[in-house]
Amino acid sequence: MAGRGKKITSTMGGGSRPVLDPASPPRVARALGRRPSALPPRRTRSRRPRFPDRTRMMVAGTAVAALSTAWTLGSGPLLSWSAPLYFAAFLSQAAVVGVAGFAATRARLRPLLPPWLGTRAGQRWWRVLSLGFAPATMATWFLFPAPDWVLTVGWHAPGAVCAAAALWAGWWWPRNERLAAAHADRYLVAGDLGRHGSELVLRVQRTIDAVVEADRRLGDSFDSTRSLAVLRDEEWRIASMLYHHERLREEHRADSREAASDRVRSLLNRQHERQEAAYRELAAQVDAIREYGVAVEEALNAHKEWEQLERSEIRGAQLDELLVRSASGEGSGELLRDEVLDARAAKEARDELIDRALEAGRLLEASKA
Repeated sequence: MAGRGKKITSTMGGGSRPVLDPASPPRVARALGRRPSALPPRRTRSRRPRFPDRTRMMVAGTAVAALSTAWTLGSGPLLSWSAPLYFAAFLSQAAVVGVAGFAATRARLRPLLPPWLGTRAGQRWWRVLSLGFAPATMATWFLFPAPDWVLTVGWHAPGAVCAAAALWAGWWWPRNERLAAAHADRYLVAGDLGRHGSELVLRVQRTIDAVVEADRRLGDSFDSTRSLAVLRDEEWRIASMLYHHERLREEHRADSREAASDRVRSLLNRQHERQEAAYRELAAQVDAIREYGVAVEEALNAHKEWEQLERSEIRGAQLDELLVRSASGEGSGELLRDEVLDARAAKEARDELIDRALEAGRLLEASKA
C-alpha cells in the first residue's frame, strides 16, 4: 500500500492509544481511558471462556469472604462447644486465606490486578496480609485479661479484615475488565486496527494532542472547542472503518491461501485492489487532518520561540541595567534594541501562524459539516 512503509513512532510506547466513542458518557470514557491495558481487542472477546477470570475471581472472593464472616461470627461459640473442632476450623481457615491470597497474584490473573501489586513492596504487603490470619488470630488468645471491648474487637478483627480483603480483591480489582466488557462497543484498541491502521490513527491522535496543547498554551487566542469535537468524531469514524477494513483483509488473506481455482484467485485479486483503494481513501482523509495538525504545531513552535525571545528581552534589560550600575558606562542599548525587534518579529510570526492554524481548523470543520 502506498505510504505504508513510513515508520511512525509514538509517545505512547510505540502504538496508538485506545480510540473511544465520542458519544460515550464522560464517566465511562474516563474510566475506559484510565487503564488501557484492561481493554482487550475485539477479536479476543469471542474466544473468551464462558466463565472468564473476572467471574472466577469474584466467585472466589465472595466464597472466601463468606467463610471469613462465618469464622468471625462462629469461632467464639465453636471454641466454647469443642476446642478440637475450633482448632481444626482455625487451621482450615488459615489455609484457605493463605492459598486464596497467593492464588490471586498468579500470572494468569495479573491483568486484573492493580498496578501497585506489581511492585515488590505491594507483593510483600499482600503476602503479609495473606499469611497474617494465623498469627493475628493466635495473638487474640492472649487478650483474655483485657477489657471486654478490647477482647471483642481483637477476637473479630482477623476474620473481618480477611473478609473485607477478599471482597476488595474479588469485586474491586476486576472492575476495569467488567467495565470494558459492559462497554465493548465503545472503544477500539491497536490490536483491532492492525499495524497500518494503527499508524493512521496515531497520526490523527497526534493532531488531537497538538490541538489540546495549543488550547492550553495559547489561551484565548486559539479557540479549539469545535475543532476538537470534529477531530474526535473523525478519530472514531476512521478507526471504525479501519477495524472493518482489517477484518475484511484477514478474511481475504485466509481465502487467498485456500483458493481452489484461477477464477477464485482472479476474483480475490480484484477484491484486493478495492481494499487498497479503500485504504488509500482513508489515508488521504488522514493526510488532510494531519495538515491541520502541522499548522497547529507550527503555531506552537512560533509561540515557544516568542516566549523565549520575550524572556531574553527581559533578561537583556536586566543585564543592561547591571552593566550600567557596575561600569557606569553606556550599557548595551544597541543590543537591547535588537532583542526587542527580534521579539516583535517573533510575535508577529506567531500571530500569523495562529491565524493560519485557525483558518485550517475552520476549513476542516467545513469539510466535515
